Amino acid sequence: MPSTSEKGHAKNVANLSKLIEVCKGFGTKYNPSKTSIKVANLTIKLNTSKQQLQDIKDTAQAETTARNNRAIGFKGSNKFSTRVLAAVKASDASAESIADAISINKKIQGERITEAKKSKAADGTETDNSISTSQMSYTNIVDHYKKYKTLLTSLATVYIPNETELQTASVNTYINNLETLNNAVDTAETAASNSLIARDKGFYDDNTGIPDTAQAVKDYVKSVYGAGSPEHKLVTKITFSKPTKK
Repeated sequence: MPSTSEKGHAKNVANLSKLIEVCKGFGTKYNPSKTSIKVANLTIKLNTSKQQLQDIKDTAQAETTARNNRAIGFKGSNKFSTRVLAAVKASDASAESIADAISINKKIQGERITEAKKSKAADGTETDNSISTSQMSYTNIVDHYKKYKTLLTSLATVYIPNETELQTASVNTYINNLETLNNAVDTAETAASNSLIARDKGFYDDNTGIPDTAQAVKDYVKSVYGAGSPEHKLVTKITFSKPTKK
């Protein structure tokens, strides 16, 4: 979808509001037959656009919160894995089972889950190539821990630590919590992406977007008052940006 700076999107909304006020100032002489550029519908377009901008802020914050919660929840997952491994070694588990636990722990220790900060490009869009890698790492950690779950279940008769947090039921709860935190990020990320898509469509779709709608208003004013008239100049100087589609 097209993208431009956040300032550009907000300016389009602000200028649409200004354009509406100018049209109101024309009084009854502003009476277009085109439904979408009637003052009432322009106002609906304005309010919808404002809400779309707010939705982006809200969903972006929700995504940030979900990522922060996940980072906190996964903090120490490598150390906890080491403790589970030690508990397996300290049990009457077979050499083969201990070898399986060692393998699981190595995989967990090998995952990198540090999320680099997003960088902002010249057009205002944020990019971070490490996010997809980091996301996969969180998913992998959950998957590796699920292998612990299977292993500990198979060791029910010999893996019976007295430490509550290392008992199979507690480990399973820990795993479920990790998965819930990871899924919350996926959900929040999807909502944030959908907000951007809705904004881009609402703002910039051909004919119905803000710039094209504003142009239709200017054309109508030109038809009523004539090119170069004070009224036409008044609406012409209100500018709108339309980003290049990629």
